[in-house]
Amino acid sequence: MRRATLILYAAANSQCPDRATSLADARIALCLESGVPMEDIDPASGYNHSRSAYDRARASWVDLIRQHGASEFHEVRDVEWARALWAKKRPQFVEGDDWLKAGLDAHRKFIASLGRPCRRSTCIAHDTLPEA
Repeated sequence: MRRATLILYAAANSQCPDRATSLADARIALCLESGVPMEDIDPASGYNHSRSAYDRARASWVDLIRQHGASEFHEVRDVEWARALWAKKRPQFVEGDDWLKAGLDAHRKFIASLGRPCRRSTCIAHDTLPEA
């Protein structure tokens, strides 16, 4: 509750001449309070660029694709965008780590466990379209 309040205050405070700086400062304070080392915090944005933050972001995308599959029009584009953001900040984390492949592999296993075909017609994880 305290975190959300601080971020909302920084974002909504009309007395702040520079909201972006206020939000970055609030994020930095929250990161430090959470135990994130200063060298893992982006000073311009206040975002956490630690290995654990990377692992959480990756796991979130892999799980989304596991459950819903992936379409070239949505998830493929979006996961590549998210991975590219990490590649700019922490290239050593993304090197050789294919989020999309991990998600598609997890999706294939998930669908197999359901015992029915994937019902998403735009899913790139499957060779054939699902039955109607």
